[in-house]
Amino acid sequence: MTVKSKLLILTICSLYCSQARAEYTFEQLKELSLPETYSSVEWKNLLHYDNEKSVINKESNFFLSSDGFKNPQAEYLATLKAITENIKQQDNHAICKYPARFDYILHSLNLKKQDFNLPICKDYQEYRKKVPIDSVSVVFAAESNRSPSSMMGHAFLKLQGTNENGLKEHSFSYFAAFNIENSLQFYIDIITTGIDGAYILSPYKNKIDEYLIGEKRSLWEFGINLTTEEIERLKSHIWELKGHNIKYSLVSHNCNTAVVSILTTANPEFKTSNIKPFITPVEYLKELYNKQKIKKISIEPTEYMRKKIHKNGTKNILSANNSSRISVQYQSISPNYVLFQLSPVYQDIRDTNSAYHDELESKIGEIGLGYSFKKNKAFVESINILKMRSILDYTLEADYSKHFKLSLENDLSEESTNLKPTIEFGLGWGISDKMLSSYFLPKLGYRYNQYGNLYLAPEIGFISKIGKDIKIITSYETYINSQGNNRGYNGKYDFYIGYKVTNNQDIFVNYKYYSGTDNHNNLSVGFSYRF
Repeated sequence: MTVKSKLLILTICSLYCSQARAEYTFEQLKELSLPETYSSVEWKNLLHYDNEKSVINKESNFFLSSDGFKNPQAEYLATLKAITENIKQQDNHAICKYPARFDYILHSLNLKKQDFNLPICKDYQEYRKKVPIDSVSVVFAAESNRSPSSMMGHAFLKLQGTNENGLKEHSFSYFAAFNIENSLQFYIDIITTGIDGAYILSPYKNKIDEYLIGEKRSLWEFGINLTTEEIERLKSHIWELKGHNIKYSLVSHNCNTAVVSILTTANPEFKTSNIKPFITPVEYLKELYNKQKIKKISIEPTEYMRKKIHKNGTKNILSANNSSRISVQYQSISPNYVLFQLSPVYQDIRDTNSAYHDELESKIGEIGLGYSFKKNKAFVESINILKMRSILDYTLEADYSKHFKLSLENDLSEESTNLKPTIEFGLGWGISDKMLSSYFLPKLGYRYNQYGNLYLAPEIGFISKIGKDIKIITSYETYINSQGNNRGYNGKYDFYIGYKVTNNQDIFVNYKYYSGTDNHNNLSVGFSYRF
């Protein structure tokens, strides 16, 4: 029996069995529903599904069913049950809390709002009046080394519209909620188990003050193409996310996945086609641009960035490199071996990059795999759990260059998997021009290898760009140990030259000289591919 046939029978019954309007019961709505109603792309988008499972954590009270995060039918039936409950709850009624879901059910079952005894929904109606939306933009707050949650930048929505009080601008953003953002526990939780997160609707001016002034981060604005109907759908869904505890994870559910999920509810074409488990906000914006979903681009630079633009010219954030990399290099060290590196979330100071004025580096989960010709075996050389570095021009803004690394590393020349934990913090000074940057970066670190060793490692370096395709980096660092050398060396000189063959391919030569207990010369030649 088709939906129309079922609807006709129920309508006739309702006309004779009710003296007032036709108020559908849960069983009647369930009878009307077909499998494609709760398995459709549109329904799954409202639940933020990706690969048959929601990116929203299963414990979140966003779901009405305990299996809603993985079972769209269970969540659909729970929604049907909730919208047919007594309307005495008013603002807490499901029709008030989930207007986009309710609209989807009405459209899918060919019903009208008049067929239901509707609650007043005072809070929702007030939201609709106070937050007019005529246009939507994705705003990108530039990368920051303040914390791992901002190392790839931050993406959020700008909502602009006019009501009886004139032009109104709001932001809708997804944040990690944590009191001590730069604590070690924060770094661990945000990568592993995740932490509490929340969607926040606020006046857009607050975001300008927060980012431009408070965090000194430029704001890129990308106006996107949405129809009036799509904007209306997005507006209803934004309300549905209000007040729910939705866990934040740096890899699986972050500000960018939140923006993708919200825009996809308005139009499925906003869903990313990138198959990587993690994509950065810039990567997603590049995809939207290629899909012709972006109609306007503008930037609100910080005072520091204004000086940079005046000094070196304007740069386009959409020209940024892809954020993942694989490389292979042959290392000449005693003995020789081949090193394979996979960087799933990646931005490296060594790469030529026309999108940024400053030298930035951020890596998550980078793994180095070696193959020893002498022993004829493979081994894990290193794992960069998290690494962040920035070289900023202190003369323009009086802001410090920063370094953080949490890693597991072999000793120098080790040919088996024998990883030792290492953690480093650094704060220093940089000076940069269009073609040359120099820096001094003292680092405080701790490494455990049979015994704990607290050390100080001052580093000095120079970064030179020759044209658009060549980059040369030279640096020297020495280690002052509290308990003696437990890494295989006490000093390192590093010379690197890389050439950008294509937009995604580099070749490079890297010479390193290690001094200390054993002196080593290390020359490596390699190739890298970004994707």
